[in-house]
Amino acid sequence: MPQYIYIAKPAPDKTIQGEIEAESESEAVTKLTKLGYFPISIEALNISLERKSFFPFRKVSKQEVVVFTRQLSNLIGSGINIINGLNIISRQTTNKYFRAVINDVVSKIKDGKSLSDSLNYHPQIFSNLYVQLIHSGEVGGNIDGALERLSGFLEKEQDFSDSLSSALIYPIFIMLVGIGTIIVLLTFVIPRLTVMFEDMGQVLPLPTRALIAASNALRIYWWMILAIVITGVFLFRRSQRVVANKIVWDRIKLKLVFFGDIILKSEISRLMHTLALLLSSGITITSSLDISAALAENEILRIELLRFRERINDGLSLSRCLSESKLFPSMVNSIVSVGEETGTLEKALLRISQDYEKEVDSTIKNLTRMLEPVIILVMGIIVGFIVISMLLPIFQINLLAR
Repeated sequence: MPQYIYIAKPAPDKTIQGEIEAESESEAVTKLTKLGYFPISIEALNISLERKSFFPFRKVSKQEVVVFTRQLSNLIGSGINIINGLNIISRQTTNKYFRAVINDVVSKIKDGKSLSDSLNYHPQIFSNLYVQLIHSGEVGGNIDGALERLSGFLEKEQDFSDSLSSALIYPIFIMLVGIGTIIVLLTFVIPRLTVMFEDMGQVLPLPTRALIAASNALRIYWWMILAIVITGVFLFRRSQRVVANKIVWDRIKLKLVFFGDIILKSEISRLMHTLALLLSSGITITSSLDISAALAENEILRIELLRFRERINDGLSLSRCLSESKLFPSMVNSIVSVGEETGTLEKALLRISQDYEKEVDSTIKNLTRMLEPVIILVMGIIVGFIVISMLLPIFQINLLAR
């Protein structure tokens, strides 16, 4: 039966809040009235996850998870229990699917499950890392501390992702404007000039003929070109579900000139930050490597982390594993080795993460500064070629007239 959250007045000078089961909002009002309450507001609490499965959009953004974690951390830190905290967040959540998920978590906690076990029912939203950190906080009796560390970690990850995205927005915008300009010239401007050239009855220059052919192909076969692009993207994304194909592609990405180094350092920064967080929460190094491997976006790095886990089970240290790997720079191994010797491994990992994050951020900004003039130059050359190709027949007529 659906549940409703109500705010009502049992007396003129008193206001209460609670939940009530009813088939409809009007029935909820009737039940409250029979209890002697004067309803002020009533809001549906349960949005069935089964019902939501019929909706096409079932997505919770990373930013929403970050906000959820920070809010829950603040509420529990203020002395509010988990169920009340989740109910407060649920009422403030505008994403109906996420609200249904939070309500489902509340329901499972009421049935006797822990917060970590309840969150584990929704792996598409709450990762294994998220669940394990909450579980470590529950075991240590410091759930608010675990949420605080987790929210800080997620916010840092989101800030890093946002900084990379914002750095690439302007070059991508310039490229899209340039491509749009070229498409407009080829599909609207050139066809009108072509009619004029045909009336001249002259043999057109080769660049002009090539440009007219490209324009005709784009206007006539645009649907085929679009279908090929969409099919190509679909097949590529589907092929990435096969581990062997993903390994090949991820290996190619790491070998790309300039970009491969950025991808690797970005992955290492994220990995070291994750390991530092897990180890500081009391999770063993082998379990931390398992969780980090599951979160790794690059398949080559994932395989390497699983190999590390096996080697550490055989008695090797993390620094020794890093020294045997061709994937990690020697600087990473040196800092980890010092951290192990001094008992400050978590701090060493965090330092590596921060250093690589700064380096990647600086490299991306320098790259975008270089890309902007290059993109403008390339687009200028293409547009210039189109303009010159259109002017060549006019120049040819002037020469003939002389």
